[in-house]
Amino acid sequence: SCTPVGIFNQTVASQFYPFVRPQETGNKTDIRWWKVVDIDGRGLMFQSDVLFNATALHFLTSDLDDGSEKHQRHSGELHERDLTNVSIDLQQMGLGCIDSWGSWPLQKYLLPYQDYSFNFLISPVAKK
Repeated sequence: SCTPVGIFNQTVASQFYPFVRPQETGNKTDIRWWKVVDIDGRGLMFQSDVLFNATALHFLTSDLDDGSEKHQRHSGELHERDLTNVSIDLQQMGLGCIDSWGSWPLQKYLLPYQDYSFNFLISPVAKK
């Protein structure tokens, strides 16, 4: 990969990208460890011996995805919740978008149907 490895510090609110139609956003990939903390540095740390994906948003998945029946909603109509929804995933399938969202992702970005699992450790992070 040609992406630099680094330590990044961002707010949960900045993870949301207001696409015209609400949808999942803000996923981070190839994570070795990840912390979600409040302004005082209290929170949780996630670690694994394999690279993983993580997302933190002030929305529930159902706020961002109507399911199979889509409604004509817009991101500007959403209101942040007073919570942080954290998702930890081993992998996510790639996006199709090679012809305006009509096709499946390229073969190398597909996740074949099978059971996937990985282990991760959740540790408390104390106040600074």
